[in-house]
Amino acid sequence: MRRVLIIAGEPSADMHGAGLVRAIRSQVVAGIGGDQDIEFVGIGGPLMREAGVNLVFDADKIAVVGISEVLRHLGDIRRAFNAMVAESVNSHIDLGILIDFPDFNLRIAKRLARHGVPLVYYIPPQVWAWRKGRIRKIAQYFKKVLVIFKFEEAFYRDAGVAVTFVGHPLVKEVKMSDSKEGLFRTYGIPVGARVVALLPGSRTSEVKRHLPIMLRAAERLSRAYEGLNFVVPVLGSQAATCGQMIAACDVPVKLIMDDTYNAVGMSDFAIVASGTATLETALLGVPMVVVYRVSLLSHIVARILLSIKRIGIVNIATGQDIVPELIQDNLNPESLADMIGVYLKDREAYETMKRGYEKLRDVLGNTDASRKAGEEIVGILKALP
Repeated sequence: MRRVLIIAGEPSADMHGAGLVRAIRSQVVAGIGGDQDIEFVGIGGPLMREAGVNLVFDADKIAVVGISEVLRHLGDIRRAFNAMVAESVNSHIDLGILIDFPDFNLRIAKRLARHGVPLVYYIPPQVWAWRKGRIRKIAQYFKKVLVIFKFEEAFYRDAGVAVTFVGHPLVKEVKMSDSKEGLFRTYGIPVGARVVALLPGSRTSEVKRHLPIMLRAAERLSRAYEGLNFVVPVLGSQAATCGQMIAACDVPVKLIMDDTYNAVGMSDFAIVASGTATLETALLGVPMVVVYRVSLLSHIVARILLSIKRIGIVNIATGQDIVPELIQDNLNPESLADMIGVYLKDREAYETMKRGYEKLRDVLGNTDASRKAGEEIVGILKALP
């Protein structure tokens, strides 16, 4: 029996972690065997639980961003940290797989490495963007790093890190399950109408910061452009919070639950909080504006530590300003509505953004990232004593 500790502290990591677990379990390898011979335990969300991971701690309790937000959830973060250390000390762990979530995972990696647990980092922190000093810790603690952008491989290798590019898991995962016409009928939208999707983020704190601004921008756009429809794709856990805000809005907005790819894919444009959703939106070929706000303290610290000017992963990964960004004080209902209006009126600007997405696909590769990452991890498990 091999026991694998896996930590995914946020919704996107939960999705990637579930895909990785399924990929590992699908491979029958001599010396490891099938499903019954690998036990996964750790931190994650509903998708990892569904994939068969024994969750010691729920990721929803620690999935926060920003200094002030972390301070408010410090108790939960400490409990999660201690639970993982206890699991590693009191029960034998053959391998640790850490996914994204660098502030938590690099701290836990130090403790796990001290206890002799070999570690793999799947989707490591963007040290090429900020806090480059963390790469020394990664080289020290991790047996292998699995990166999801082509350019990251050379960056990590030059720093002495054992690294493999596996491709981005979203490339194979992001797709629509129905035609636009079929989805219009499903959600009661007139066929041929223009649709704008509002994606305020997966965390409650993000929803509370972003959705009111998005809805006020929607009110302005509705007055300026006849026949616009607005949708808010949301996970079930955020439905109540989003529903209350939508109820107070002066324009009709459809709340679409647990169907994000279809909701975005049927849209003509999207307003997207910076994060994984921006990459998903680009892979669906939908033009967007990237937005983000954090507390003043978090913003000040980020500006000090950031070594790049862009925040949207589409722009960062390609090295080009493909999608517009509105952050902090520049993000308000007026500026947001005006920015979207440019693309609703200027077809050439709209199509130029869509063409820019082609370069992103070159950067991401076209491999099955979960399968390739699973092969790497199975190889490490086979080589362990």
